[in-house]
Amino acid sequence: MKKLNTISLSFLVIRTMNIESTLSFYSALGMEFIEEQHGLYNLVHYACDLGNIVLEIYPYQATLANSENKQRMGAESMLGFNVISLEKTLYNLEKLGIKSKISSKIKNSERRASVTDPDGRIIHLTEISSVD
Repeated sequence: MKKLNTISLSFLVIRTMNIESTLSFYSALGMEFIEEQHGLYNLVHYACDLGNIVLEIYPYQATLANSENKQRMGAESMLGFNVISLEKTLYNLEKLGIKSKISSKIKNSERRASVTDPDGRIIHLTEISSVD
């Protein structure tokens, strides 16, 4: 029997060197962002409500950056998203010049693809059946 978690993810922040490209990338996945500006540093950033999780895109603060961690910033993390139409999502990303890698392993009739966001993060996309 699977143990139930008593904790769940509710908030995720992505920091980026190029907020426009990253915002375009995640918008092409079908996310709708609103501009926000609040908090300790009062930085303009973008937020998207994904049901039980809020995803925010923040500019990468130069004060935290050095040449080594700038290059590794995105490559150290991966994200996965369920999408209604893999074909439509990949088409939207292609219009931005982003190539995909379709998974050759299809489990339980799931269609999957992997793409890389503007900061080098690997993004796994899984097509799900629409919920009526």
